[in-house]
Amino acid sequence: MRVTSSMIFESARLQTAAARDAVMDAQDKVTNGKRVVHPGDDPGVVSSIIAHSMSVQRFDTINQAVARASDESDLADGALQGVSTLLARARELAVQLGNDTYSASDRAGGAQEIKDISGQIVILMNTQEGGRYLFGGNVDHTPPFDSSGNYSGDANTRQVEVAPGLFQNASVRADVALKGVGGGVDVFASLSALATALTNNDGAGVRGTLDNLAASTDQVTGALTQNGGILDGFRSAANIGAAAHESATKLLSSVSEVDIFDAMSKLTQAQQGLEASLSVAAKSFNLNLLDFMPK
Repeated sequence: MRVTSSMIFESARLQTAAARDAVMDAQDKVTNGKRVVHPGDDPGVVSSIIAHSMSVQRFDTINQAVARASDESDLADGALQGVSTLLARARELAVQLGNDTYSASDRAGGAQEIKDISGQIVILMNTQEGGRYLFGGNVDHTPPFDSSGNYSGDANTRQVEVAPGLFQNASVRADVALKGVGGGVDVFASLSALATALTNNDGAGVRGTLDNLAASTDQVTGALTQNGGILDGFRSAANIGAAAHESATKLLSSVSEVDIFDAMSKLTQAQQGLEASLSVAAKSFNLNLLDFMPK
């Protein structure tokens, strides 16, 4: 087959176009810093990028949930601390006003303070964050305690994913801590009994509430200890999650981003190849090949 000038020119044109495309591709990698610009560039790398991107997103979601749960547990800790302080005051009043030297008037004033303490505990146990009540178990859209101290939450403990597939308790059971479910005492009933004894000027009755008040304090202390463990768990999970997120991000970067020095070297090589192709074509035809190339 006879090789014509047009065939030689077409071959030179295709080679030059390929060299030009190589330069453009190398320039894109240097400019964008991405190893893959289009999905078809390297399907294997694209698959790795998708997998690592999903890992980064998963850790983002987990870390956000842990941060929110940690904030809620911190608020719960403050509320339980407040309840503990109020119960300590109630016991102090019971010990003081259980002494028969106090008058009916003194005890009537104490009864009002106990009623106020009970109301303040209700407020604390109805603490909410972001529209969610913290002490109602999974019933978190309505106040768990009414003004009389009746509980309307459930017996569930909320859980939060702290690592892929690993869940941790995120709440304490207020029905156990405040209502004595499972064999304890009802904190509100204990306070009500104390208020009644004080109102009736019943010194023996006042002294008779001390055991239940002590048990009430122990229950709340137990909830505080449990919540402290939850907080510690979230703090550890936050540190581990941050490290895992950083590792996943670095892996994503390693598969998706180019080595800039390697990319610059390849760009230089591509530019040299294009210049050589243009030089050969120009010498072969003694013309400027660029005039024939698509604009």
